[in-house]
Amino acid sequence: MAFCTQCGAAIADSVQFCVKCRARQQRQSSAQAGPAPTASPAQSQGRSLIKILVLVLGIFTLMILLVVAGSVYVGYRVKRKAEQLSAEVKKQWEQAQSEKQPSAQSQPLGPTAAQTQGASQGEQVSSEQSCPALDAVQSQAFQAAASASLPLKPGLTLINIYTNQSLAGKEVEVLTTIQGIESARVTVQVARTEPGSPANTRILCIADLLNSRRYETFFGASAPELVADSTMFSTSRTVFEDLKPGRAAGFEYIQAVKSQGGGYHFIRDDKGELSRVESEDVPYSVIVNGERQDLPTIHVKGRLNDQPIEAYVIDDPADPIVLNWDMPALNFHIRYLKINFPVERKIEQQIARTGCAAVYGIYFDFDSATVRAESDSALSEIAQAVRENPAWKVNIAGHTDNIGGDAYNMTLSGRRAEAVKQALITRYQIPADRLSSQGFGAKQPKAPNDSDEGRALNRRVEVCRQ
Repeated sequence: MAFCTQCGAAIADSVQFCVKCRARQQRQSSAQAGPAPTASPAQSQGRSLIKILVLVLGIFTLMILLVVAGSVYVGYRVKRKAEQLSAEVKKQWEQAQSEKQPSAQSQPLGPTAAQTQGASQGEQVSSEQSCPALDAVQSQAFQAAASASLPLKPGLTLINIYTNQSLAGKEVEVLTTIQGIESARVTVQVARTEPGSPANTRILCIADLLNSRRYETFFGASAPELVADSTMFSTSRTVFEDLKPGRAAGFEYIQAVKSQGGGYHFIRDDKGELSRVESEDVPYSVIVNGERQDLPTIHVKGRLNDQPIEAYVIDDPADPIVLNWDMPALNFHIRYLKINFPVERKIEQQIARTGCAAVYGIYFDFDSATVRAESDSALSEIAQAVRENPAWKVNIAGHTDNIGGDAYNMTLSGRRAEAVKQALITRYQIPADRLSSQGFGAKQPKAPNDSDEGRALNRRVEVCRQ
C-alpha cells in the first residue's frame, strides 16, 4: 500500500495515478517512505546567529586592520617629518657655528671658540675692502712711522712663539709681516709655521692706525681681511696719547668672523679702559734683528668687560707696537719675542767687519727645510752682499736649539742650510762655486736653551766668509 504524494490518499501499488487527485506517483517502498526531514526552529536560529557573529567579527577585524594600517602610516609620516626637522635644525646649527667659529683651517691669534662663549655679539657690518683717504695732516703724521724705533715698512716681521703640545712640545712661530704700504692702507700677512697652515692677509687702514680705539688680533680663513675701525699689532696714536701722560684710555678688544651674507660680525666685543701703571718707562727684552734689546715700554693694565688686561706698549708714538698682550682669564697671551726688519747693507757690513752675519729673517716651515716667502727680504740682502764682493766665497750655516735631539737637529740644520744655498743659486743666480752649506745643529748656541729668548737666538742661519 502506498499513499499519494500530493493528497495523501491510499492507492494501490500498481496504480501510477492517484484516483482522487490524479497526480502522477513516484514509487518508493513503504519501508523507505517517511516524512521529509526539516530543521528545528532552534537549529535555524543558531545558524543565523553564527552567520551574524561571523559577519560582525569580520567587520570588526577589518576595522582593526584599517586602524593599525592608519596608525603605521601616520607614524611613518611623523617620523619622516621629525627627521626632516632634525636635519634642518642640525643644518642651521652647523651654519651658525661656522659663522661664529673659525673653521679647521683657520689660524686664530685670539681666544678659542670655547673662550668666546658668552661674549657680546656685534651687529652685521659691511666687509667693504676700502679705506678712507687721508688728509694732509694724517699723511704727515703717518710718515713718521717709517723712521720709528721699529719702523713700520715692508719687511717688518713680528714673531710670536708658542709651544704646541700636539707637536711634542715644539715651538711654533707666528709671523706677522708688513707686505706693503699704499696711500691709505697697510697690507699685512699673518701665518703660522705649523704644518698645513696657510698665510692669511689682513688690511689695516692708516686712518685707523692713527685714531681707532679697537684692537683685533684674529686671523685665518674665517676672519675678514678688513675690519673697519681697528688696529692689529699696535695701539693707535690716539690711544697712545692718552696712555703716555697717564690718562685712562677707552679701549675695545674685538674678534670678527665672516658672515654668509658677505659681511662679518663680532664674536667678542670687550669694552673698558686701560691705564698706565708706572709713571716711567719699563724696559722690555726683545730680540731685534738677532740682538737682544731692552726696549722702553709703557706698562698698562685695565679691565674690558670685567676681563683683566695687561700689556706693554713701545714708547714710540710713531709706531706704538703692543709687544705683550695678556688676557689671563681667557688664557690668551700674545708676546712678540723677535722682531726683524730690513736694514740696508747690514749683512754685508757685518760680514766685512767680523767675517759672519747671523741672519734671523730666514723662515722655514715647521720641521721642514722649506724656505718661506717671508724670507725674501733677507735672501735678497745676502745675494746683494755676495754680488758686490766678487772675491767672497761664503758658507751657509744652519743652527737650531736643543729641542728634538742631537741627531735630528744636525740633519735638520744641514737640510735648511742647503735649502738657503739652493735658493740663492736658483732664485738670485749666485754661482754655485761661491757657496757652500753646513749644519751644526745645537752645537754652537749663542745663548742657553733654558728660555724662550735663548732658544729663539739659537735658531738662526749664519753667513760666513771663507
